[in-house]
Amino acid sequence: MSVLYLVRHGQASFGTDDYDRLSDLGKEQSRITGEHLGAQKVSPVGVIHGEMLRQRQTAEGIQTGLGSQLDAQIDPGWNEYQAWELTGALTDTDPRAKQDSKIFQAELERGAARWASGEHDGDYSETFKQFSTRVDRALDEVCASIGSGESTIVVSSAGAIAWTAARLLGGGFDQWMAFNRVTVNTGITRIITGRSGTSLISFNEHGHQTPERVTYR
Repeated sequence: MSVLYLVRHGQASFGTDDYDRLSDLGKEQSRITGEHLGAQKVSPVGVIHGEMLRQRQTAEGIQTGLGSQLDAQIDPGWNEYQAWELTGALTDTDPRAKQDSKIFQAELERGAARWASGEHDGDYSETFKQFSTRVDRALDEVCASIGSGESTIVVSSAGAIAWTAARLLGGGFDQWMAFNRVTVNTGITRIITGRSGTSLISFNEHGHQTPERVTYR
């Protein structure tokens, strides 16, 4: 049996001109996550992350916390969906969403429902079906690559992680959105895989972060 540790990126830079980079807190969260995994005697054979800067920086911080340089691979299958594209497709967005994370979340959920409906696929560079299919493929590929008794860390984002959890529980859009809404920065989702199949063991573990370090954006 093998273990996949699926980690959400650390706090990014919401409200700035470049969201796709970790804040100072996000870097600290990433290092603490690596220290936590090391204290749990986790010895991964490698780390995989998507193409986004915040994902790569988180993977680097985890390795710093672990005190080891892992074999790192980039898999675009773990990229996040384009959140600003989803909200941008709405015709009546609240202008405060760019600075207020709670308002942004509400707008994002409206945009995601429109996206997932399949009725406006021409408005998006990637349809919801394409997004879910590539995340499914990324999960299947990493599970097939882990040797028996080994573990691997994958650093991704809320949407991809939430979809993975929803899929393994047999859920659909509503389950995905419920998970997506609560996924914490550097939350850890554990998945086991082996001859009996692939199963979700835990979702969004974040006890390694003190309450003041828990963030969602």
